[in-house]
Amino acid sequence: KAERMKLPTGAALNAADVKKQLLNKVPAAKQDNLASFVLSLYKFYQDLHFAYLEINPLVMLDDNTVVPLDMAAKIDETANFLVAQKWGELDWPPPFGRSAYPEEALIRDMDGKTGASLKL
Repeated sequence: KAERMKLPTGAALNAADVKKQLLNKVPAAKQDNLASFVLSLYKFYQDLHFAYLEINPLVMLDDNTVVPLDMAAKIDETANFLVAQKWGELDWPPPFGRSAYPEEALIRDMDGKTGASLKL
């Protein structure tokens, strides 16, 4: 069964709390590495302004290497002005409830047929 840890907005995350609240069923020899992974993942989540990040399943090998096997993530376009350089070039879908304008569809079609990068 998955464990859950609630972290209030603005609160700091630390290894001791991660071990106590999330990893209490994990063998003690694996807790430090797994806590370090969780802390690094949380920093990554914050730095890139993710709206959602899920890793399932996550495995730990005999040598304590943490391996995420599958991941789903969502970012919110409103953070684009903060982290656009870190995100790189992204192709945003039309806003919810609006179909692509004919010009957008034409550019997307042309983009798919050329080696050049065409964006509107």
